[in-house]
Amino acid sequence: MVSVKLQLFLGVAALIALQSLTSCSSVPESVIARVGSDTISVGEYERMYLRTRFAPPQNMNDREDFLFSLINYKLKLQEAEARDLHRDQTFQSELEQYRDQLGLTVLFQEELVEPGIRALYDRRLEEVLLQHVVIRYKKNDAGENDTLTTRRMAEEVLALAHEGVSFDTLIARYSDDGSKERTNGVLGWFIAGTSFPKLDDMMYEIEPGEIAPQLLRTVFGYHVFRLLDRKPARQRLRAAQILHRLDLDNPNDTTEAYAALAPVLDSLQRGLATFEELARRHSQDTLSGPEGGDLGWMERGSNIEPSFEEVLFSLAVGETSPIFRTAFGMHIIKVLDEEPPRPFEEQRDHLRTVYTNERYEMDQRNYLARLREKYQFSPNTTVINRLVSRIDSTVNTSTPGWERNLRKEDMDAYLFRLSYGPVTVREVISFLKKEPSLQMRRITNGLLDTLCTELAGRLAALKEAERIEESNEQFRHLFTEYRESTLITMLEDREIWDRNETDESKLRAWFEDRRNDFRLPPRVQFAEIYTYVKPYADRYLDSLLAGTDFLDLASRRTQRPGYFDRRGVWDYVEIGANELSQATQQMVIGDVAGPIPFQSGFSLIKLLDREDARLKTWEEARPEVLSAYKERRAGELREELHQRLREKYGVEIWKQHLEKTFPVKES
Repeated sequence: MVSVKLQLFLGVAALIALQSLTSCSSVPESVIARVGSDTISVGEYERMYLRTRFAPPQNMNDREDFLFSLINYKLKLQEAEARDLHRDQTFQSELEQYRDQLGLTVLFQEELVEPGIRALYDRRLEEVLLQHVVIRYKKNDAGENDTLTTRRMAEEVLALAHEGVSFDTLIARYSDDGSKERTNGVLGWFIAGTSFPKLDDMMYEIEPGEIAPQLLRTVFGYHVFRLLDRKPARQRLRAAQILHRLDLDNPNDTTEAYAALAPVLDSLQRGLATFEELARRHSQDTLSGPEGGDLGWMERGSNIEPSFEEVLFSLAVGETSPIFRTAFGMHIIKVLDEEPPRPFEEQRDHLRTVYTNERYEMDQRNYLARLREKYQFSPNTTVINRLVSRIDSTVNTSTPGWERNLRKEDMDAYLFRLSYGPVTVREVISFLKKEPSLQMRRITNGLLDTLCTELAGRLAALKEAERIEESNEQFRHLFTEYRESTLITMLEDREIWDRNETDESKLRAWFEDRRNDFRLPPRVQFAEIYTYVKPYADRYLDSLLAGTDFLDLASRRTQRPGYFDRRGVWDYVEIGANELSQATQQMVIGDVAGPIPFQSGFSLIKLLDREDARLKTWEEARPEVLSAYKERRAGELREELHQRLREKYGVEIWKQHLEKTFPVKES
């Protein structure tokens, strides 16, 4: 979407001239200004102010500045309309595409997202305890998954469960869960939005003791679920941890980490020290360790490491966990506090993220299927077969001109129908050429079926969205602003940017007059070995002191992504830009320093080069000079345009009416 930022370009003289027009007026107090044939009302002024500046003005200067920006906006819009820029075919096509996309966005927001996040909130007030039988995929003679045979076996188990056969018996007899002897198929407590949407739909609709009505297919096989229990959900806990990281060279060896934490856990259990004291002494988490292990408040289902979340939410307030492993190392954790679920509005943004990631795609697919049914979608199989027979089997949807083999009667034939009319082959091909997901595909019956289904769903949704333009105020505002902003951009492209040509000799002369404005500060270049754990940094420092080459060690040991191939070498950095460049101030080239606490880890650095502050060369400064020159020239051209338009259309301001905007509410 093209946007136009309103800016202030009226000078002091223009401001005085405009203010001179504000005396003696009988216009309504709701009108602030007249701009040519248009007016600016208090309501429009307030709405546009909040949409562009996001918060009410602080003083009268803020109000006046924005008023003059809005006047310029109105002037350029009238000029664009007067030049018939709105009749431009490219503009019309772009506007139509935006209308369709905006309509679909608002439609899905109303029909899917808002109801979806509300339902998710209601479900997340409870958590459920699940038990399952899993029938893992059987293999056929070719060693591939035999999904049909596996599903039939799972359906038999599901039927037995619904007939009343003991679920524990079914687990013992049929489940392919390797841990069933220990867990008896119990998966633990779940909260909506943290598992499969289909599983949520089943488990939140049945009562404890009941069997899910359908199978669930996963990468492991087919599952039969039973709801064991439900209880009020725990959503927000404050946690603390003591972390011991695993050896990076052998992350599967937990012996050393476990041995390090075992006496810590023993001290906790015997009451020899507090959790906070032991975390400060022993935790290798550089952020939480100095804070006594405090991790702050943690939300259920909000990107917490799964193993960590499972243990955390199984603990009562004040309870300490045994030692357990995650992808980050070995942990001991404690629940410090718990809060009840927050109100819906406070969770809205988080719920939207969860819903979008977990459910939206499935809900949209189901919604479009319902719309196709509502509008009586009917593909024309006769035409589909005829098209496939006419197209060379060696071409695909990205082959240039593949549709030229089709006759006019083929292009005019309808490929499918909806209740309000047919859709021709020509229309479908036009859609296909714009759809990235359908490129590089062989043109088969299956592809054309898919194409018809997708386009029918989109057209049905656009039909539903027609009511949006009439009923939804947000849609009207967004569409109007997009239309106006695009027209103003077209006008500015012609009047400002197309005229903003740059002569190289003038640009060079402009630079020479302002050389002191283009300077490089003092800079340094260094190499770094970064690690999350201080003992490793100490070990690497010992190796360096023993004569190991810094760059060679950095290429093997630094944990900063992207810096292995660079042998840890940073580009030139301004002194003071970060903790590492600051540390170089007392170093000479070749010195090594560290470990330096930096970005949740520790760094060893070697100073490679130092540059004093200096003026930029023409080659170094040219991109910056070009940008500054063109922006300055654009400002001049823009002000010239504004002045011409003020003279052409006329502007009248009732400054005293600005005081009616954003009234202060009495407490």
